[in-house]
Amino acid sequence: MIKEVYQILEKAQITKRTRILCAVSGGIDSTVMLHVMHELDMDCVVAHCNFHLRGDDSNLDEKFVKSLADRFEYKFVTQDFDTEKYAKQNGISIQMAARDLRYAFFYDSAEKNNCDYIALAHNADDQVETVLTNLIRGTGVRGLTGMSFVKNNLLRPLLWVSRDEIELFANENYIDYRTDITNAQTKYSRNKLRHKVIPLLEEINPAAKINILNSVKYLSDTELIMQEFVNAVYNKCIFFKEDLIIVELPELSKFPAVETILFEILIKLEIPKVLAVDAINLLNAQSGRFCEFLNIRILKDRDALIIDKKYSPKKTNIVIDDLDSLSKLEEIGFTIKAIDYKSGYQIIKDSQTACIDLDKIVFPITLRNWEDGDKFKPLGMENFKKISDFLTDVKLSVFEKEKVLIFESNGSVFWVAGLRIDDRFKISNSTKRVLELSSVQ
Repeated sequence: MIKEVYQILEKAQITKRTRILCAVSGGIDSTVMLHVMHELDMDCVVAHCNFHLRGDDSNLDEKFVKSLADRFEYKFVTQDFDTEKYAKQNGISIQMAARDLRYAFFYDSAEKNNCDYIALAHNADDQVETVLTNLIRGTGVRGLTGMSFVKNNLLRPLLWVSRDEIELFANENYIDYRTDITNAQTKYSRNKLRHKVIPLLEEINPAAKINILNSVKYLSDTELIMQEFVNAVYNKCIFFKEDLIIVELPELSKFPAVETILFEILIKLEIPKVLAVDAINLLNAQSGRFCEFLNIRILKDRDALIIDKKYSPKKTNIVIDDLDSLSKLEEIGFTIKAIDYKSGYQIIKDSQTACIDLDKIVFPITLRNWEDGDKFKPLGMENFKKISDFLTDVKLSVFEKEKVLIFESNGSVFWVAGLRIDDRFKISNSTKRVLELSSVQ
């Protein structure tokens, strides 16, 4: 085992000069891992979490790990947690609470102790259980590749060592360790797999675990090939427009396995898995349909999916009582200028700026979100038009429509901000004063 771990570490260019934080619970896996690292003369810091879930046994675990670290002359760091309180406060299971707490502690300790890696004692049997768990939950190729030997700064030296090999190593080398009796209980899904499902699979085929591990290695290579293809599709189909991400569906449809490729692209864009799965249903949905999760919304808009990762519908309703109060608008991204109209005045022909006949405005004026039923006379037109129809005509997406604001005076819209003024408020030969409103949003 020591030789095998050494070869794996060497392949990953992890040497004796590499400082490693070893997460040690006191159980057989992590204890054997620490013994192996010591035999290889690795530079280690030993980290232990005391979750206080097993009464005196929790304190005895900590005492055992500390004595082992002292024996090997490794620095020992530990932290106590009120795991049940944390789980209750965050509305999560005890298992999830313990996971959150230990990883936060490991990362913090690694940083404080200048460690390059955090060593975890996952073994080959854990790998099999992880793959089966992911398969049961539903997963793509990535989930079937299980855990990585090295990923970012997480290191799993025993990942390809079986639990039987670990037990044999411990017995042959008279290695003492702590036993957690809860590992034999089957109320947790992973323990059910370990004690019930996997033994049944081995009854069907004694080589079940070995075959699963071999498949993991094949699928890891398959994932690398797939990611190369996904990256090529990504470069052809993904465009960025301000804060929005656009997925061009006609281009995407040229490739095989569109749903799978879309899922992988969304994961690459750091879209949560639950939302990525929902987004697949938008491929054949009508324009305007959407799905959302937390502050992310994905919209089907004609021949594209539009992703807003900062979605936060805001309601605006600002009342300006008089000309002097117009400065309020500067606080939300508008510039205001009131000037006398003189011969030779040049109207600013920019949709982001409205040049309005100031004397046609009746205070108070209101800046607000547009609503269904709002209408105005677009500049150059004689008839009224619903703002909803106007926004469709100028080909705004649902996301863009939601952000449109209107200026209203005495019940009449005089500017659809950033798009078009109302014809009734335009500058004419009789104009004496001009209000220049510019949006810098």
